[in-house]
Parts: sequence; structure tokens; C-alpha cells
Amino acid sequence: MNNFKKAGTALILASASACLTAGELPNAENMQGLQFNFSNPGARSLGMGGAFVGRADDATAAFANPAGLTTLFSPEVSGEYRNTKYTTGYTRSGSYPDNLDSGSAKDSVNNLSYLSYVHPFEKFVVAVYRHELMNFKTDFNTDSINLNPGDTFPTNNGIDTNIASYGLSTAYRVTDKISLGASFVYYDYSMDAYTDRFDDGFLESTQTQKGNDSSWGATLGAIFAVTERLNFGLVYRSMPKFDTMYEIFDFDDQEGFSKPFQFEVPDVYGAGLSFQASEYLTLNFDVVHVNYSDLASPIFDQFSADDPVSQPALDGKLRIDSGTELHFGAEYILPNKPIVLRAGVWTDPEHTIYYKGTVDGNYEKFNDAVFQGSDDETHLAVGIGFFFGTKGQLDLAADFSDAQDVFSVSGVFRFE
Repeated sequence: MNNFKKAGTALILASASACLTAGELPNAENMQGLQFNFSNPGARSLGMGGAFVGRADDATAAFANPAGLTTLFSPEVSGEYRNTKYTTGYTRSGSYPDNLDSGSAKDSVNNLSYLSYVHPFEKFVVAVYRHELMNFKTDFNTDSINLNPGDTFPTNNGIDTNIASYGLSTAYRVTDKISLGASFVYYDYSMDAYTDRFDDGFLESTQTQKGNDSSWGATLGAIFAVTERLNFGLVYRSMPKFDTMYEIFDFDDQEGFSKPFQFEVPDVYGAGLSFQASEYLTLNFDVVHVNYSDLASPIFDQFSADDPVSQPALDGKLRIDSGTELHFGAEYILPNKPIVLRAGVWTDPEHTIYYKGTVDGNYEKFNDAVFQGSDDETHLAVGIGFFFGTKGQLDLAADFSDAQDVFSVSGVFRFE
């Protein structure tokens, strides 16, 4: 058996007894393309590039910015159905460092992504909702990578992660120009991920990350009517942590171990402007900061341990950067027609695991080869909406980027 391959498995097992340090994610291959979706719910928002923090004037405000619920004056229900097509990049094979071969896995998820009910009272508004914050799955296979010297094991990898939220929101109009809102949110989480390693066609070891947990979070929001035509919105989302279990079993040595860690969902801060340019045209602009680095505090390395195995830890070398998204969207109501057109664009900064540091041995080479990060993304969005009197509306939208395409249909029904 190749020395690097065998040493790698031995180090994994040594990690169990030598350094069970706390970590937020393992550097298993299945974590290469983990994708979050922090876009606001609803086809209307999606069609405007997700720019909605300063507008937030429909039932999806319960998630996007609960302060916006004060714009609603009759009870209403809303729902959204989404199809998301993921493209996950990964290192497939090749020779380190200059001849690595990249691959991409394509997967699709269909889900009822949002449901809500809003009920206004005389001085405040209450809403309940269910929203799928994360629904991601992918699977891919890799061949052996030549690390010069040594080779990695070929692997089969998969991950299926879901986070659903159940929120109770309330909003209060403090003055004619100031509205405040808050949501208290229960989160339900599941993760089922694996990496199987093969030696000469036989299963050598298997690694899994499994979790079924629940936790609480909160959202705070505010909207200020700066002028009759200009709104300014703020939102902060405090996100939960979930208990997850990492396990490995070596079939050659008939040994294994389990290690608990926490999967931490990044907190979100947002600010937005909404400008009523004319009777028919509205322009929205949002700045949203996502603390993706919460996921990597730190990433624990499956190939490192303290004595008696003398391998340096990779603390600080495996990273996920926080990022700031810029969203711009427009909504145009066709004169004398119950139709509205929408378009938007937004930037999605790179936020996958990557290696940055010196490369002194095969374990550093492995991480540098596998965790190369990705590029910043630019999303383009379009949408259309249809009004049915004052009772309801139907919205359709699509959002396109290299990493994912999203198609949405949503509707609102008002009880007047």
C-alpha cells in the first residue's frame, strides 16, 4: 500500500486519542462544494436579484425584514415552490501541483420553499412562516491524485443537508416613518454526508458526517421612510449551531472513532434602499454581509494529530472567507395592465473551503489540491408578476449563475 495512503488513515485514527479538539467542519472531500442559499424567499424578490431589505412589502417580509409587515393591512397567505439546479466543482484527479483535473457534479432539488400567514391588528402585525434556508445535495467520485511523491485514495462522496425554519414574526409601526420588527425562529437540521476511500478497488475506509438537531435563532429588522419615495431598511439574522457527528472506520485495521462537532450557520447583516422612481418603477439596492467564516472556526484536519504522531496541524490554513453581497433590482408595472416586470443582478462572493499556507509535505499537498476554493459569482435574475384584482397575485422568476440556477413560482391570496 502506498505510504501516504496508509499514513493518512493512521493519522486519522491517531487523531481520535491524541487531539479531539473542537471544530466546525472536517476537511473531508465531500465538503468541497457545500452551498448555502441566503436569498430572500418569493419569486418577486428573486426576480429583483434578491434586493428586498428596504422594500419588504409582502408576506415574505416575515423572513426578509419583519419590519416590512407593517405595510400589510389585510390577512394574507403566501407560498413558494422552487427548483434549484446545483453545479458543484471538485478536484477529480491529476498530478499536483500543475496538472490537476477538475470535475463538476450536477444535482437538482425541488421543494416547497416558503409558506406564510400574515394577520394585521390595529397597531401591530403578526406572521407565521416556514422557510427552507438550505436544501443542498450532491454526490461525486474522484480518482487518485498524484502528490509527487505518493497518491491519494480514489473516493466516492456525497452530502445531503437540509435546514428548515419555522418563524413567528411581529412588527410595529412606531411612527409614520419608522417600523420595527422581529422574528423568533426554530430551526430543524439534518446532514447525511460520506466519503468512501478505495484501495485497489476495495473499500479501505469510510467517513461520515451525520446530524439531526434543532435550535433557535432570531431576526431583527427596521424600515425608515426617509422621504415619500425613499425607504431605508436594516436587518440582522442571528443563526443557530447544530450538533453533528463525524465518524471514520478503517476496514484494514478494523478500527474507528467518532468525534462530535458543531455545524454553525453564518450570521447575516443587511441594509437596503428602495426608491419609488415613478408611479410604475421601483429600484432596490441591498448590501448583505454573510459571516461564512463562522463555519471555519476552525476546520479540523482529519490528517493531523498531536504526539505521538508528529504532523503539524493545519490551523488557520484551511479557511472560508466571509463575504459581502451586492443586490440590485427593478420592478416595473405596465401602465393599465395587471402585469409587472422585474430584473436584477447580484454578486455572490466565493465562500467555499480553500487552503492558504506553506506546502511542506503530502498532507499539506492533499489539502491544497482538494480545497482550491471557487470564484466569485454574478447572478442575473428576471421575473414577471400577474395581479388578480386586490385579492391576489402570481409571480414567476429565475436566477442564473455558474454554480446554481433557481426557478421559482409563488403566489399570494388576500382575505379582504
